[in-house]
Amino acid sequence: MSENKTGKYLKYAIGEIILVVIGILIALQINNWNESNKIDKSIASHLEILRQNLIEDQTQLQSLKENMTENIKCADSSMAQIKTLVPLNNSMKKYLILLVREFQFSPNTNGIETMTQSNEIPALDTELRTAVLNYYALIERTEERELISNTQIQTKLEPYINGEYAVIFQKDNEFEFMSSFYKDDPRPTSSIDEDKILNDKTLESLLVSRYYQCIALEDFYSELIESSDKILSIINSEE
Repeated sequence: MSENKTGKYLKYAIGEIILVVIGILIALQINNWNESNKIDKSIASHLEILRQNLIEDQTQLQSLKENMTENIKCADSSMAQIKTLVPLNNSMKKYLILLVREFQFSPNTNGIETMTQSNEIPALDTELRTAVLNYYALIERTEERELISNTQIQTKLEPYINGEYAVIFQKDNEFEFMSSFYKDDPRPTSSIDEDKILNDKTLESLLVSRYYQCIALEDFYSELIESSDKILSIINSEE
């Protein structure tokens, strides 16, 4: 009789333990599900911020690419005159002004910074994670090229043009800002010295270098547009 009671109590105790364990496991599963759901919602929210950032980036990148295309044409046209393929004309003044403009991409990094701080990048699927990391790595390489390009302008091209070809700063310069700035200037205009510019090997080397830098940057901006397009396509397909 006593053994039967002991057996019943033991079975009851084991049953209680099993129920407690099952309850704990269910609670843990629910907690894990809640945490996973919170992470998924956080990632989705931050991906939307990233998506908006990329759209803004693309607008800026398209403008930068167009400016590089214009600069390439300016360098090309300048060299055509220096090589005497076409006669030297007043448009050279405009080209020299346009080629000393500096450009720099300023990406909106709110989304990627938030995701990095939240350690959410590893949680992205492989394709999206790879695309995002590639995009921001490409931005770093682009910034390096921009620094080289802008430093060359600041330290070589612009000082040389200002010193040797100050004659371009006149109202007959076709660059809109320049013609507007000097529109009330009563002084007579003068032309660039043809013999000087056609035999100026320093200017020629600077223009060739500028041509190269603009082509390199145009390629970088194009690649960034393509890279951001890929990210946007993946994000949109997952919605």
